Amino acid sequence: MKNSLVYLLSPTPAKGVCHLPMIEFRHIPQKIDFSSYDGLIFTSKQGVVALDEMSGGEWKERPAAAIGKMTAQEIEKRGGKVLYVASRAYGDVLARELSDRFKSFRWLYPRPRVVASKIASDLRSAGIEVEERVVYETVCRKHESDSKPKEGAVLIFTSPSIVKCFLEQFGWEDSYIAVAIGKKTSEAFPEGKRCVVSPFQSIEETVSFAKSLSTA
Repeated sequence: MKNSLVYLLSPTPAKGVCHLPMIEFRHIPQKIDFSSYDGLIFTSKQGVVALDEMSGGEWKERPAAAIGKMTAQEIEKRGGKVLYVASRAYGDVLARELSDRFKSFRWLYPRPRVVASKIASDLRSAGIEVEERVVYETVCRKHESDSKPKEGAVLIFTSPSIVKCFLEQFGWEDSYIAVAIGKKTSEAFPEGKRCVVSPFQSIEETVSFAKSLSTA
């Protein structure tokens, strides 16, 4: 395979690859009393965006724990305070580390309607107080049939919902190579699909990794 096209399927584009966003977000406005919590848990950049827009910035009164560095960067970009970042960008890791370090905290977990991790239940099992609020939902974006990636393309998937939306709209070609960021995303693929788990958690580094596959 030589110089195959690389497609990034996340909502946010990146330089040097084709952008084909498969999902978009809808916020769920609501009133939240942040004084009831000691800290916030964010498992995605979009959770930060949704909470910031619906609260008028009131969430910044509380420190935040982030699942990974990209989420932490979004918190800081919007003026929030990062209290903790998981050593590895997985929900079970973040839950375990928060349970060990912040035993007396009462957390607010602003989350999507559908979640892939069990972070809230893991925290409760450890005796940690956590309240969940659904602040956004993910919906599939529709594209024309001629937008379907070319044969032999390398496709970057950043969440299980993107896997679901892509397969529903375009199906699958045996010549495709899927690159998944994270084990939860890779587990969303049906058995038999070619999927490589990226050794990196950031989109930028994964793009470079995918490009190396496209010229292998």
